[in-house]
Amino acid sequence: MSTDKDMYGAVEEEILAQKQGNSYVLTTNKGTIGEITYTMVDVDTWVIDHTYVDGAYRGRNLAKQLLDFVVEEAREKGRKIVPACSYALAQFKRSAAYADVWERSNTEYSDPYSSSGAGTASGNMRK
Repeated sequence: MSTDKDMYGAVEEEILAQKQGNSYVLTTNKGTIGEITYTMVDVDTWVIDHTYVDGAYRGRNLAKQLLDFVVEEAREKGRKIVPACSYALAQFKRSAAYADVWERSNTEYSDPYSSSGAGTASGNMRK
């Protein structure tokens, strides 16, 4: 594993993104630092149900990069996405760039705090 020094001499650690099943995982030499997971609810629809980035690595747009990996894969495979986790839903609402993959008609999996309030109180639902 290689490391690079920034202009101030600090060592910049390498972050690797890997697809693992129905997830994308970010790792460093310290271990897993982030992940996004999705499930298939039918042949044409995925539900993003979890996004996480370790607090020490937040503020670097890593969660958005994970989301973009899933969105790109969905586009390539002609799938739609239900953004069930609060992070994914907030990003989908914030940017029209996700409109082509956003499955809006299937609200069974939507985030209860960000939509009409239907669903469970757990925030992230796993089905």
